Amino acid sequence: MHLLSMMTAALAISVGAPAPAAGPAWHIAGKLSEACSCAVPCACNFGESPSPHAFCWAVFALDIDDGSLGDVSLAGLRLAGANGAKGMVWYIDDRADARQADALKQIATTMHHKALAANGIKDFSKPPTEFKLLGYKRAKIEQVVNDRKSYLKIVGAGGFSADYIVGLDGKTPVTVANNWSWNIKDGIKARTHQLAYHDSFGNKYDFTKTNANQGTFDWSDSTPVYFR
Repeated sequence: MHLLSMMTAALAISVGAPAPAAGPAWHIAGKLSEACSCAVPCACNFGESPSPHAFCWAVFALDIDDGSLGDVSLAGLRLAGANGAKGMVWYIDDRADARQADALKQIATTMHHKALAANGIKDFSKPPTEFKLLGYKRAKIEQVVNDRKSYLKIVGAGGFSADYIVGLDGKTPVTVANNWSWNIKDGIKARTHQLAYHDSFGNKYDFTKTNANQGTFDWSDSTPVYFR
């Protein structure tokens, strides 16, 4: 997620860019909604290899309840991402003004580089294809969370809908603390009705009954790992 100073509705592509210089401090907190191509409960969440496929492709979004980068408020905005066989794309909330959009890109850049590092990748300019940053796009991001389900739509690209998996008592969702893949608090496990995504780079997939996670995040520029 390499930083560009100007944000437009068009895609900005970054190839082999160096790690960003230190910038203003940032902090964001809110709700994370995520679904992937793995079967429930996603072995990756427990530090194992993907299953039943050899890959784990995911779509996710961050609904920011509170946050800022420097003096730029990000409360009420969303940041989304998706990956596939060709690499990863970040989606910037189309409601963000120019300064907010630039701030969200800076945050996405930090997250991407730390994800590379968490996966043992040392040369950020030459990541494996599945970790390659393809670019950024502006998009309308719809994210709905309630006590039974989660829903995410990146308009023009895809998304998912998922029901929480209810535990033994018949009413309380199953949760996982200290998820290996996602730095979220007491992540709720869920199962998708459908997970579908496509982009202009050739990423395209459509799955049903796959893994999903729902949880709260509280991240800053000093957080060691956001996801991997």
